[in-house]
Amino acid sequence: MQKTELEKIFRNSNSPNELFDYFRIAIENKIKDEELYKTLLWNRALSPDEIAMYSEKICQVFPGYSYNIYLWVGKIFSTASLLGKYYEKAMTYLLKASEADPKSSEPLLALARIYNKELNIPPFDDLIGSIESHLEKIKNKGTICLVLSDLYKERGFINEARKYRALAESQKKRKS
Repeated sequence: MQKTELEKIFRNSNSPNELFDYFRIAIENKIKDEELYKTLLWNRALSPDEIAMYSEKICQVFPGYSYNIYLWVGKIFSTASLLGKYYEKAMTYLLKASEADPKSSEPLLALARIYNKELNIPPFDDLIGSIESHLEKIKNKGTICLVLSDLYKERGFINEARKYRALAESQKKRKS
């Protein structure tokens, strides 16, 4: 089966059963195409559980895709998160992406963007704890420190906001 045929099915099929069958074919034939699998994962016919199952299988078969697949799935869940319905899945996959590439700030930035102050979703303490626990390993700490400062400021925690603003400034000076 040609990649172009698979891509067309992954993009256009409304049948979870058909998608499963062709996903199995792609995996059994070890078709290496990260974008092809992203197309499948974006298909609206898939349930959140199916998206999770497929992403885990893709990353098991192609471990080198883990960062991009987990980041993609985290973004899918954050986009699909109506009133925070899938925020836990979004957090899970964004943190898996961060663990797959601990130096990258992108998953943590995406994680911060899903915060809804009015609904406190994801719970502020969980969000902050997750970001702070990954801060030491990332390459661009200054950007994340600014995000943390903004999050703390938004919640009225001025001392913490100042602390992270100062850390961001010190990171900026180190690079100069």
